[in-house]
Amino acid sequence: MLYQQFNKYKVLSVFFDYPNKKFQLRELSRITEIALPSVKKYVEELTREGFVKEVNTGIYKGFRSSLNREYGILKRNDLLYRLETSGLIRELEDRFTPNCIVLYGSAVKGLDDERGDIDIFVQSRKGEIDLEKYESMLKRKISLLFEPDLEKLSNELRNSLANGIVLSGFLKVI
Repeated sequence: MLYQQFNKYKVLSVFFDYPNKKFQLRELSRITEIALPSVKKYVEELTREGFVKEVNTGIYKGFRSSLNREYGILKRNDLLYRLETSGLIRELEDRFTPNCIVLYGSAVKGLDDERGDIDIFVQSRKGEIDLEKYESMLKRKISLLFEPDLEKLSNELRNSLANGIVLSGFLKVI
């Protein structure tokens, strides 16, 4: 049973990675390496649950992300989990010893897509880090913003950080 739930999640995570793309069942089967009958079953369940919607364009029907509120919540939580398990947060902590690390921007609401990036603020002096392996794992570009002094940031950016998600440390706004 747990394995089946993992496979269903594996199918859903393809939609998280490419929320604007239409997928056919065979393509999902190839990407996830899950048998076509199982993929069909999982996609039907995800459609009933409202995370995926059917799109009829052309000979074969396709499926794409529904982009509703519940989908956005799951997508955001998936990204938080993947950021943590990728090792990126740990490497940022070890290399830069920041006061805090904050996820901000579209990813906070689960609205990031394959055309955008993941915005991360690191309250520390700027340093060099190779993001290529993390970008490959997360299937997104990563934009790091380094600044040790919050007062040097614009009010708009500080508001964005205050509405972000603290991934590590403590964001002192007052």
